[in-house]
Parts: sequence; C-alpha cells; structure tokens
Amino acid sequence: MRRSIQGWRANTFLALEHPQFRILFAGTLFATLAYMMMFVAQSVVSYDLGGSNSAVGLVAMGTGISMLIGSPWGGVIADRVNRKHLIVWGQGSGAVMLALTGVLLLLDLVNLPLMFILTLILGATFVFMGPARNAFTADIVGPRLIGNAVALNQLAHSWGMPVAPMIAALLLESAAGGGGTYVVMGVLVSIGVLSMAVMPNKGKPQQSERRSPLSDLLDGVRYVTQRPQLRLMLLLFMATVVIGFMFRVLTPALLEQHLDRESTDMGLMMTVNGVASAVLAIGVAGLATSRWSWPLIFILMGVMGLGYLVMSQAQTYGVAVASMMLLGPGLQGPTLLLQAKIVMNTESNYLGRVTAFTMMSWGISSVSGGPAGVVADLLGEREILAGVALLTFVFVGLGILGWLAIRKHEATLPQIRLTPDTDIRGAQLAANGDAPAPAMPPPPMLRPVALMSGQKLRN
Repeated sequence: MRRSIQGWRANTFLALEHPQFRILFAGTLFATLAYMMMFVAQSVVSYDLGGSNSAVGLVAMGTGISMLIGSPWGGVIADRVNRKHLIVWGQGSGAVMLALTGVLLLLDLVNLPLMFILTLILGATFVFMGPARNAFTADIVGPRLIGNAVALNQLAHSWGMPVAPMIAALLLESAAGGGGTYVVMGVLVSIGVLSMAVMPNKGKPQQSERRSPLSDLLDGVRYVTQRPQLRLMLLLFMATVVIGFMFRVLTPALLEQHLDRESTDMGLMMTVNGVASAVLAIGVAGLATSRWSWPLIFILMGVMGLGYLVMSQAQTYGVAVASMMLLGPGLQGPTLLLQAKIVMNTESNYLGRVTAFTMMSWGISSVSGGPAGVVADLLGEREILAGVALLTFVFVGLGILGWLAIRKHEATLPQIRLTPDTDIRGAQLAANGDAPAPAMPPPPMLRPVALMSGQKLRN
C-alpha cells in the first residue's frame, strides 16, 4: 500500500523535479487564481450592469470572439517567434487590461457596451499567451516530462478554483466592489509575468523555412485532419469546455429568480466546484499515459451531464451547491487528461498551432454564452440546463463510438518499429552493420515520446 502511494506521488508530481518548471508552475498558480476570480467577478458585474442572462452572455462573448477568431493565428505566431517573449507580452497586457477595467469600475465609468469592449481586448491577450505557454512548457521540460507537466499546469487551475471564487465573492461584497476585485486580479497576473521573466530564453522558433502565416495555418489544420486520434481528442476537448462552462452564464439568474438567493452566492457554488475539481485532478494528473485515460474521460463527461441534470431540477440552494460536486470533476478531469494527451501526441513543430485549437474551445464557450443567455431568457434556465445535460450524454456516446473505431483500426497496424531513430534495438542492428527491420509504427506508449522529439510519424 505504501509503495503504491509513493508510486502515485512520483508519477503525479514528476515534472516538479525540474527546477525551471517549478518556477513556471508557481507563476501559473498566481495567474490562475486571478483568472478563476474573473469568472465570478465578470458574471456578477455583468448581471449588475444589465440585470439579465443576456447581459452576462454578451460580456462573456467579448473574450470569446477574440479567442475564437484570433487563436489559430496566435498558434501560428507561437510556432514562428520566441515563445518566452510572446508569453511575457501577452500576459503583461492581460494584467494591464484587468487593472484598467478595475479603475474604470471604481470611477463608475463602465456600462455594458464598454464592459464588452474591455473583455474583447482582454481576450486578445489570451490568444497569444495560451498557445505559446503550452509549447514553451514542452521546450522547458522535454519529451519525457511533457505529459505530466501539462497535466500539472491544469492541476494549477484546479488548485485555484476552490479559493478564487470565495475570494472574489468576498471582495465583491466588500468596499472594494467590482473595481477593487479587478485591480487585485491585475496584480496577481503581474506576479505570473515576473515568474516568466526569470525563465531561460528557450522556445525559439523551430521552423527551417519561412512561409506565409496562412500557409502555416492551413498546414496545422491539415496536420490535425490527417490524424484521427488527435482529431477525436480536439473535438471532445471542445465539447467538454463549451458544455462545461455553460452553467456560469445561467447561475446568477437561477439563484435570483428560482432559488431566492443573491447572485454573489455563486461564490460558494464555485468554491465547491473548485474543491471537487482539485481533488479529482490530483487523482488523475498522473494517468494521462495510462490505459485508463480514455475510459476515465468518458466516465467523467457522463458525471458532468449528471451534474447539469441535478442542477436543472434543484429546488433549494443546497441541491444547487451539491450539483457543483459533479460539474467540477466532470469538467476538470476530461480537460486535464485530453490536454495532456493532445500535447503528447503532437510533433514539436506543430505544438503552437494545435494547442491554439484547444484555445478556440474557450472562445466557442464564451461566444455560445450569448445565445444561451438569450434562449434562457425566453425558455427558462431550468430547461436550458436540462438540454445541456442531454447534449453531454450525446457527446459521450459519439465519443465512445469514435474511440472504438480508432482502436479497431490501430489494432490492425504493426506495433514495433526497429529503426535507429525510434528504437534502441534498431540502433543496435545498425551499429552491427545489419539492416534494420522495415519501419513500422512505434508502440502506443512510445509514440508520444517519438512525436515530442520531433520525429515525423505516419498514421
């Protein structure tokens, strides 16, 4: 028992043995705390300004539009320029925008249209920072640790989720109000910028030839479409993110109109959501490369659907809070595992562009908040929540069918590659002057390492 616990701990936190990643991870914790606070602050401030689901959805669309349109180009840039400089510039601009929004709120100069514009600009900073950050992480830790490092970055998000909503709620209800809350968020993100500034100047572009940005973008799209497993991972990631964050648009109105509570009571719900997410994330952070990763993804997506179903039927605040214990793990578990698997199964030259497609998920999520808010005002919050639950179960079913089809196809492929580049036995054969065996795909557990080392592998 003790040995198994030690093994779990070693696998879960393996990347933290890397000194540079520890600095990166610490900065991620501060920045994540701010962004988790922003989800609550933005919803509450928007609802106070507009008084409807539509107002909350409109402001959420600001960030979403920027990320949806700009993320692919941010990925292209991340594969062409120095990634460290891009992260510092993007995250620093985000800190400035958060602080500026706070000052304008304190001066009572913000209305709903201006709030939309401010979030639109803030979303543009995420466009450049997000893809570069995942790719930079790979540059820092190398192929062996990248899966665990990406999972730990997601784990940092989970650790921020339990405390950030409550801090946001307390600040919003205090004399600081919405303006002070945004200023605090700007300061926290600035600490993350400082941690990046002391990192080594790695993450330089790896492309040997210069092409137009459009050609690079199309090449990235072609790369994904030609790889069924990567394509399935991205589609499931997008579905999980878009569905998983829908409750943030609907919760303020559900509290005030159905449960006779204040919209700021969303803070406790988000805290419970975060605690459940953090506990789950610690348990699965080391499982991205295990044979249980795919079944876990589908099980946890089903848990998310169940959470939405419980929330749609909640008649008391306690039941609504309890639904967060399902929604948290149901969102965090699949996104953590899928994000790690996506990075592990992507060649290093394409990391910026492929992870940019995951960033588009957040953009789609925010943009869909606008229509969801309008429909909820027309049909009701409970009806929309029940519909989201049904949609989740549909995606789980389709995902399982896709996964089984890919497994069936991969079972027909050879599983050994005896070449000097990808297998030590192939290297020994070459050293002895013997002709290596014909090139064949590497075993599934070695494929991520081969890809991250920059090798071109065919499906």
